[in-house]
Amino acid sequence: MNRRYYQCSRCRLIFVQPESLPSAIEEKERYTEHENDPDSPGYIAFLNRAVHPALSWLKPGMKGLDYGSGPCPALSGVLQKEGIKCFNYDPLFGPPLANGPFDFIFATETFEHFHDPRAETERISRLLKPGGILIVMTLFYNLSQGLDNWFYARDRTHVMFYDLPVFEYICQKWNFELLWHDGERVIVLRKRIEKQNNLLPACERI
Repeated sequence: MNRRYYQCSRCRLIFVQPESLPSAIEEKERYTEHENDPDSPGYIAFLNRAVHPALSWLKPGMKGLDYGSGPCPALSGVLQKEGIKCFNYDPLFGPPLANGPFDFIFATETFEHFHDPRAETERISRLLKPGGILIVMTLFYNLSQGLDNWFYARDRTHVMFYDLPVFEYICQKWNFELLWHDGERVIVLRKRIEKQNNLLPACERI
């Protein structure tokens, strides 16, 4: 796969050129190849890498959303066992987006697929209540190994790549507070309740 990568000098996001963005048909075909079986102990253990730390801020009675739940939603079932309700949403596979706002939103293995991360992050922010929790799972990049040799970048549907400074920029731009991260692929943010008048300089993608 021959792709050219760019990095925003402002937010540090790495992204592919527009010509390399896959079509919706290509994305759907690729997603159906994923082994995301809700009955697979391995896949549930993978999701729990995001769920377990998030439980510190979640409680029964909350209303949540799995943003990008894929063809075989599983995360909502994991949360249901904790007594926490979570709606599924996926733009390619359905169901349609439930009415918000939400107390929390999970985006597991979703952010790397965004063709327009600015618009998607803005939408997620609007869907969250003030004080709401955003849990993101996406593998942070490490430029020391080179993108061409990185398995995560070899997936043609992975077109945006993040690390901690990118999320710090997101926190500033959309008024989030960084609560926790594992330094590798899971990060927990909280939407601040108070207004923030912080006009950041323009950014290439977000």
